[in-house]
Amino acid sequence: MAIIFLLFLVLVPSPAIQAETGAVDQGKVRSTAVRSPEAGSAIAALLRCHFEDRTRSVGSGTASSKSFKSQLGRFYATRQYLPVWTDQRMIVELLQAVEDAGDDGLNPDDYHIGKLRRLYGNPSRTPAEQVGDDLLLTDAFLTLAYHLRFGKVDPERIDPDWNLDVSVRRAAIEYRLQQAITGGRVRGALDELRPRHPEYTQLKKGLALYRSIAKAGGWQRIPEGVSFREGTTDSRVPLLRKRLRASGDLSSALVDTSNVYSAAMVGAVKRFQKRNGLEVDGIAGPATVHELNISATERVGQIRLNLERYRWFIGDIAPTHLLVNIPGFTLQYVENGRIRWVTRVIVGQPYRETPVFKADMQYIVFNPQWVIPPTILAKDALPAIRKNRSYLDRKRLQVIDSKGRVVNPASINWSQYTGSNFPYRLQQSAGDHGALGRIKFMMPNKHIIYLHDTPTKDLFKKSSRTFSSGCIRVENPLELAELVLQDSVKWSRSAIESAIASGKTGTVWLPRRIPVFLLYLTAFAEGDSVLFRQDVYNRDSRLLNALDTPVPEYKIESCRL
Repeated sequence: MAIIFLLFLVLVPSPAIQAETGAVDQGKVRSTAVRSPEAGSAIAALLRCHFEDRTRSVGSGTASSKSFKSQLGRFYATRQYLPVWTDQRMIVELLQAVEDAGDDGLNPDDYHIGKLRRLYGNPSRTPAEQVGDDLLLTDAFLTLAYHLRFGKVDPERIDPDWNLDVSVRRAAIEYRLQQAITGGRVRGALDELRPRHPEYTQLKKGLALYRSIAKAGGWQRIPEGVSFREGTTDSRVPLLRKRLRASGDLSSALVDTSNVYSAAMVGAVKRFQKRNGLEVDGIAGPATVHELNISATERVGQIRLNLERYRWFIGDIAPTHLLVNIPGFTLQYVENGRIRWVTRVIVGQPYRETPVFKADMQYIVFNPQWVIPPTILAKDALPAIRKNRSYLDRKRLQVIDSKGRVVNPASINWSQYTGSNFPYRLQQSAGDHGALGRIKFMMPNKHIIYLHDTPTKDLFKKSSRTFSSGCIRVENPLELAELVLQDSVKWSRSAIESAIASGKTGTVWLPRRIPVFLLYLTAFAEGDSVLFRQDVYNRDSRLLNALDTPVPEYKIESCRL
């Protein structure tokens, strides 16, 4: 295992360091580098003193500052407290990488960009000043590296259900960064940590596009009014036409200055509606106008916060997996890194949100019998039964005791039970009438969340599909079963249909577990476009605030620094 771990840590060889170019003046960089072995020794002594001064560095300061010193301390201790930034080219590469962090939706100020630039206009004169500079540069390097690889915001702070453990990979990063310093390849190492997934790359392009639109002034709001239908004459049409051109939905080559909502505009609105997850009817009604009026600046923030969400998981996603995008109402089957199949899904209502987490799909149940879960039992079923016992007949529910025997509902004093003390289970028989339909896909987890068929197929026609009590309803479950069972002979489509037609409840284990990611992405890439979705659970603003909160500044207080 040790050998495997070491092999995992080894860096992939990279191209030679690029020539020193960019915004940083090379002559100024020269002033911060350590110039002699004697100076290097003095700085190393001060660095050691700084990190070994337990009475001040451990006993005082905030939790964040202690964490800062702990991370830096490990990094410097590994290199015997020798200064890091002794090569001019490395400093230039770091500054260029910090400046480029904005392209990923990060804030260069979090990596001391202002202070680092000022260093070169005010050369460090004493060893103590050089130590302070070295620490500042190293903190910028480490912080940016971790943010590019894992995100700036801890996902568990935003959602306690998040369960993707990256602690082992975090530990491996320090080794990689040490190797990068030794090899003098700062920017190359940071580039390798940045997500390389095509969707992330395309989302970055979308960020640049919407920033340019915002910088150019964005677009005007379209006043409220009657819905735009083909042939409608309205004084707001020129404004709508200009708006559709700004986002590329309507060709700017089309010459039209009239007040008529034309067929060409209908087509443009349909393109806009599809990209924004709206009902694609070509009618610019209140919902469509509302989305059109979201400013380019707001879209910039939306893309930034979703780039952060990608950084949380994209570096650790398996080549073959299932991905549910909750606000996108979609399920993707990705095989060997390529999207093979997509279907529509129904997710939890806003007051019964589908949680964000990862689990492994392990088996399928044909003709499942539904046992009402605790939340629905307490909040829906028991209150309804106390009001009218006909609820049991309408839902085709049986009362089952702890020994599996059917109990007569009339023999139960329903008023004495709540969700916490109910000694029975309410079970629905299998069939087309059942809440789970004819098939469910099990991925054991603490939330009791799974994917399943549904008898309410008409709800898939809705553009917004928050109708469930938390579980994921799948529009084409038999197609999904074919994909995950991965056996075109034993489990062909006809074999699956026969198993369902038998009416018997049966369990089939998958040949291998398939990771399922339940994610929350309100901006994502599809081909060359960026698609936006409504923030159905109101989660975006909290994440954007956390992303925009500055990284705490750390005051270095020991050893005359």
